[in-house]
Amino acid sequence: MGSFENEKMYSVKEVSYLTGWSCDTIRRLIYRGHLKAVILPIRGERRKREYRSARIPSGEVIAFLKRNTK
Repeated sequence: MGSFENEKMYSVKEVSYLTGWSCDTIRRLIYRGHLKAVILPIRGERRKREYRSARIPSGEVIAFLKRNTK
């Protein structure tokens, strides 16, 4: 993981709670590259649909909010 080793990692749901934005908005920001996150490997071979889980480092949340809020 590199520089994220000692940082608190938040789930998409936790970041949406902290910011007041929806989970879909947080995922959209991650997939468009505006918010950096660690995408965890897909689990479960029995599912038809692939689910990806993301973890966002606390430093990235703070930096994103500083860049994008007034």
